[in-house]
Amino acid sequence: MNLLIADDNLEILKQLREFFEGLNHTVVEAHDGDEALEILKQQVIDGVFSALTMPKVGGIELLKELKSMNSTIPFVLISRHGDADNILTSLNLGACDFLTKPLTIPDLHRSLNKVISLREDSQFSIYCLERSVLESRALEIGNDFEYINRIVAFMTRNLPSYGILDEEDRFTMNIILGEALENAIFHGNLQISSDLKKERFELFREEGEKRRDIEPYKDRRVYISYEISRNSVKYMFRDEGKGFDHSKIPDPKDPENLFKVSGRGILLIMNFMDEVFWNDRGNEITMVRYRKRKQ
Repeated sequence: MNLLIADDNLEILKQLREFFEGLNHTVVEAHDGDEALEILKQQVIDGVFSALTMPKVGGIELLKELKSMNSTIPFVLISRHGDADNILTSLNLGACDFLTKPLTIPDLHRSLNKVISLREDSQFSIYCLERSVLESRALEIGNDFEYINRIVAFMTRNLPSYGILDEEDRFTMNIILGEALENAIFHGNLQISSDLKKERFELFREEGEKRRDIEPYKDRRVYISYEISRNSVKYMFRDEGKGFDHSKIPDPKDPENLFKVSGRGILLIMNFMDEVFWNDRGNEITMVRYRKRKQ
C-alpha cells in the first residue's frame, strides 16, 4: 500500500517510515498539512497517518479536507496521550483510528490492520458498484437545512459509476437537487415566502430557524426517494406543506427568468432535467435525467 505520513516531528516520521517499509509498504512523507494535501491531490494514497498538530494545516483540518473530497481513504490521527477531545472530534469526522505518543509496535500493527481492512473493503465496494445495474433508496429527513449539501452529495455520489453523469454534470446535479430540497424545506414545510429571500437572505434563514422549532412546522418531514440505473436517474421530493400551483411557473426557456430570485431554482431544475412533474397538490416533485449517449 501507498501510505502518507504527515508530521513535523522527524523522529516520529522516521519511526513510522521504518515500521511501514519493514512490512513492504511504500511511504510518502509530508512535514505539514499543506504538503499532505498536495500529495493527496497528486498521488494515489491508500492510507493517511497524520499528527494532530502541524504547521499551516493541522490533523483535524486535514481530515476535514480529505472528507470534503468525498474520499474513502482511511485516516489515523496521531496525538499526545490524554487529548480526548481532539481524538473524539477526529473519530466523529470519520477517522478510522488514533495513535497516541509514544508510539508502540502493537498499536501500530492494530492501526495498520484497520487501514488495510478498510481499504480492501472500499476497493471491493468499487468492484461491486462497477457491476451494479440498479440502486434505489428512500430517506425521511426533518427540516435540517444546514445538511442540504451533504444530503445531496450522498444522493449523487454514485452517478458517475453508472455512466449517467460525468463529474462536471454531477456538480450541476448537486445544485439542482439542493434547490429542490431547499424548496421542500423552506417553502413547503416551513411555508416561508420567497419575498423574504428577496429582502435579505439572512432574515430568510433566521425565520427558518425559528419556525422549525414551533408548531405546526416542527414535526413536518421531507420524504426523498431515488433510483439510479445505467439508463437514467429519478429523484422524488415530497414535503408536508400546502403545496403550490405549479401551472403558474414562468417559462423556463426565457433566459430573463433565471435572473429572478423567486422561482429560479425551479427554472434551473426544468432546464437541466429531462422530465419534471408534480403531483396535483404541488407538494411532490419528480425529476428524471437520462443518460446521454456519446455521438
